Amino acid sequence: MFKLSLKLKHLSKTTVTGYSLIFLAILIGFITRIIGVFQYVSFDIGPAPDQIRDAFIVLNIWKGEFPTLGPVAAVGGHHILPLYYYLFWPFTLLGADPVFQAFPNALFSFLSIPLLIYLVYQLLENVEPQKRILLSGLAGFWYSVLYGEIFINNFQWNPSSIPFFFLAFTLLYYVQIEGKFSFPVQAMLWAGYGIVLSILMSLHSSTLFVMPIVFIISCGIFLYKVIKRKSYSLIILPIISLLSSAIVLLPYWIGEFGRGFQNTKLIVKVIFQSKTGTNSSLFAGLAKKLSNLFLNYFKLFQEPYLWNASWMYFVISIIFLSVVTYFGIVKFKGNQYIWGILCSTWGLYLYAASNLDSETTVFHYKILIIFTPIILTITSLAYLNFSKSKKQIFYILTGIIIFMSCFSNLFYESKFLLSKYGSNRVMNTADMTQIISQLPSGAVVCDPRVQNRRKIHNKYNYIDKNITQKEIKFVNVCEAGNYIIHPKRSLIVDGSYVNDAAYEKPYFVKYSPSDLEKLWPIFKIVENGKIARPAKVVSETDTATVYVLD
Repeated sequence: MFKLSLKLKHLSKTTVTGYSLIFLAILIGFITRIIGVFQYVSFDIGPAPDQIRDAFIVLNIWKGEFPTLGPVAAVGGHHILPLYYYLFWPFTLLGADPVFQAFPNALFSFLSIPLLIYLVYQLLENVEPQKRILLSGLAGFWYSVLYGEIFINNFQWNPSSIPFFFLAFTLLYYVQIEGKFSFPVQAMLWAGYGIVLSILMSLHSSTLFVMPIVFIISCGIFLYKVIKRKSYSLIILPIISLLSSAIVLLPYWIGEFGRGFQNTKLIVKVIFQSKTGTNSSLFAGLAKKLSNLFLNYFKLFQEPYLWNASWMYFVISIIFLSVVTYFGIVKFKGNQYIWGILCSTWGLYLYAASNLDSETTVFHYKILIIFTPIILTITSLAYLNFSKSKKQIFYILTGIIIFMSCFSNLFYESKFLLSKYGSNRVMNTADMTQIISQLPSGAVVCDPRVQNRRKIHNKYNYIDKNITQKEIKFVNVCEAGNYIIHPKRSLIVDGSYVNDAAYEKPYFVKYSPSDLEKLWPIFKIVENGKIARPAKVVSETDTATVYVLD
C-alpha cells in the first residue's frame, strides 16, 4: 500500500487527470449501457416495428428458420446481409425476454469505450506519454456521454453496434500491419479481420458499401509492404481474410443461390445507378451533391454533439469542425496505418453521403463516422505547434466547446435514465410482461395500432407467444369485453405511432423543424389521462392502467 501511494505521488497532474477521465468514461458507460438497458422502454418506437420483427426472426432460429437476408434498407430497397441476426442469436440463451436481444448492443457500446481509448493512444505517436493518456481519456469520456449513441444502444437495432466493430476492424488492421506475431497468429487475426468485415456489412447500408472498399485499400497497403520486404509467404493472409468473410456469409450465399442472386444484383444496381435526375443539369447535380456532403458533415457535430437545431449552433459547428478538421489533418504526426483506415472510411462515407438528403438524414445514418469530431479534436490538441499563448487560446476555446457538448448530452442522458428509473418512469417490457401474465387465458386485448406491419409484429404478441403463453388474442378494433393496457406515460420521439384517447384511430407524431424533438432521438414524456370511452379499471401498476371495456 505504501509503495502504491508513493507511485501515485509521483504521477503528474496530467496523468492523474487522464486516468480519472478513463475511470469516469468506464463508469458512465457501465451505468448508461449495461445497467440502463435492463429497463427496456423502447421495444417499439418509430413508424415501423423493426425491433419486434427482428426479435421474432432471431428467436425463430431455434425453430430452424435460418434467415438468409437482413433488414430492408431505407434507401435503395435492397436487403443488407443477415449476420446481424446470427450475432445476437446466442444471447437468447439467456431467455426470450426482449431485453436479452437489446443487451448485445449495450455490451458492444460499453466495450467501444476502452477500445476507443486504446485506439487513440496508439494513434498519438510522437506525443509524450502523459499527454497521450490525458487525450485518450478525454476521447473516451467524450464518447461515453454521447446521448444519441446511448439511446440507440439501449434497444435492439442493427446499426447500433457499428462503432464497436469499426474500432475492432481498425485495431485488427493495426496489429496485423505491425507484423509482431507468428504466422499462425497472423492467420487467425486476418481471419478475424474478414469476419468483422462481414459483420460490418450486415449492420447498415453505409457499412455495406463503404467497408469493402476500405478493406481492399487496407489489403493493398499490406501487400505493398510485404512485397517490398520480399515476405512473399504473407501474401496469403488477405486471401485467408476473404475466405473467412465469405464462409461466415454462407447463409446469405445459400439464399442468393436459390433466389438467382436477386439481392446481390440489386446491391450492384444501387452502387452504379445515378442519383442525379435526367432533367437536372450537370452543374445542378454537382451543386446538390456538394451541398449534401457539406451539410451532412457539419450537422454531424450540430446534432449528436450539441443537440440544437438553431442557426447559431450550426455556425458554431461549421467553425469548430472546420478548424479541427484542418489542424487535425494538416498537423497530424501519429500512426499512419490507423490514420489511413480512419481517413479512408471518412472520405468514402462522405462521398456516399453526397447522395443523401441532409434534411432527412438523421444521426444514426452517420454512426460509421460518429468518432470523427472526437478524433480530429484530439489530434489537433496533440500536434498543434503554435506559440504558447496561441495554444492556450485554442485549448480554452476547444475546452468550452467540449464542455457545451458534454453538458448538452448529459442533460438528455439524465432525462433518458429518469424515464427508466425515475418516479414517473414509462412502461418497460418487464411491466408489460407482468400485466399480460395476470390477464385471463384467452383474453382479448385491443390496440388500434395492431394492424398492417404490427398485425403480427407487435409487442403484445411477442411477449405472449414467447414468454407468458396465455394465448391472448390481439385485435385493432376495440369492443365491449376487450382489455386495454393503457400506459400512464409515453416516451414520444419523432415518428412515433400512438393511439388517440378513445382508442379508435392511431396517428403518427411528426414534429416541425422548429421543434427540438425533430432532432431524433430527442423525446418528450407525455402524461396520458384516462381513456375516453366507457370502461372499468381492472388493475393498475406504477406505469399502466388496465381497463376492460363496457
